[in-house]
Amino acid sequence: MLTKSEYPWASAKLENDALVFAAPGGLSQALQDGFFFIDIPAQLDLSAGDLFATNFYQSCSGGPFDSYQGFHAWSADRLAEHEGYFVRDTDQVEQFFLESRFWDRVFPPVLTLQAIAMRNLGLAILRAVLAQLDIPTQLWNPATGGCLSDKGSYHMTFNHFRPSVRARGLNTHKDSGWVTVLRSLEPGLEVRRGDSWLPITPRAGTFIVNFGCAMEMLTRHSHTPVAAVAHRVAEQRPDGRTCPDRFSYALFLDSGMGEDLYQYDAAHGLVSTMPFKEFLDNILRNTYQLGTEGLY
Repeated sequence: MLTKSEYPWASAKLENDALVFAAPGGLSQALQDGFFFIDIPAQLDLSAGDLFATNFYQSCSGGPFDSYQGFHAWSADRLAEHEGYFVRDTDQVEQFFLESRFWDRVFPPVLTLQAIAMRNLGLAILRAVLAQLDIPTQLWNPATGGCLSDKGSYHMTFNHFRPSVRARGLNTHKDSGWVTVLRSLEPGLEVRRGDSWLPITPRAGTFIVNFGCAMEMLTRHSHTPVAAVAHRVAEQRPDGRTCPDRFSYALFLDSGMGEDLYQYDAAHGLVSTMPFKEFLDNILRNTYQLGTEGLY
């Protein structure tokens, strides 16, 4: 019998703009689980993102990583709502959010290039998934709130988990949008499956691709519904050894802030449900409070 840590989650690679899964039925499993592993393209250099994830919250030290440090000074007041550095009182995580319109202004140039490459990968994955559903091609762009025509919202989010803080790692939530391309190298991520929480063991050379609430809502009444995965990060505890803190980062593909969320069915086509920004604000508010979950 498989243990929880050995559960064979779906794994794929992107070839010629199509998802090729490692095992038969991989796509169906991924759509039901709400996520899957995908091979990192060989040409995608992640060194800038890794450096930023491990340095963004630190003060400039006059050393070689100064261009990746001191970002706690970039607050929402300097940028926009939900953008910049946040330290959470209810979680161990401190975070840096940055939407693509700010990348050139704030990020080191090499990190902007990586963010663009991750966005392009995420869009290719989204198109490859949509190609396996029953939604007509001409509806893809309006259905995804302009995401496929460079009118969506594209965020890079960096997470540093502070084991010295006694709190949950990161609260239970579902991602808000279409797909999330996540780099997670250390244990701690857990997904909800029924009444159980299952740990996700990192796999070298892969991203984790999460499906978000917008995808779940859009496809709920289609012939091929897609689940959004509920997940959390377990509390990180000091273990008495010298070891790095837990870090992760991700590229989020969302609808444009002025767009609506939709449901699709063959009889009625696209039906508007609610403004995406209203939905996003609710998810974020419930994720970072005690006594709530970032679900819907």
